[in-house]
Amino acid sequence: MTLSETLPLVTEIPPISRDRQKRIREIQDLFDTGLKVAEISKLYGISERTVRRDKEDGKAFDRALSKAVDQAEVLGREIRSYEQALRMEWRHYRTATNPFVKMGCMRNIIALKEKYIKFLQGAGLIDKVADQLKIIEIPYGEKPVREAVLDLVKLINEAAAKDSEPKE
Repeated sequence: MTLSETLPLVTEIPPISRDRQKRIREIQDLFDTGLKVAEISKLYGISERTVRRDKEDGKAFDRALSKAVDQAEVLGREIRSYEQALRMEWRHYRTATNPFVKMGCMRNIIALKEKYIKFLQGAGLIDKVADQLKIIEIPYGEKPVREAVLDLVKLINEAAAKDSEPKE
């Protein structure tokens, strides 16, 4: 048995006064900006040992807070806020009479959808790669375009043929 298996991990922190909680947060912020223990102790007029203890209590406080977070609730709230913003923007688009306002609303809708999709991808709720690519209105009258499309189709067919070959 190792030491970590024999000693229980302390996840709860003792009650801390509001003033000390504020100081702990400030000390964490100062550590994040790169200040050293000695500099922080001089700034607050406390011992270096107290600064180190506050830093450790801040870590314990963060651990306790992170365990209290319900990921499904946070994701649900974010999804609901994106959908609400999209509904509001669509409502503004439908009620707008000025074409420039409509164009602005459409830009906002597109930007919101892009952010929403990136959020869902980052949360692992949707795949990052599209299954299909739909191309419409290609100017086939121009020779370079026809040749580029033909090269692309050949490349796609070769890749599809490799995927369909039996694997050993």
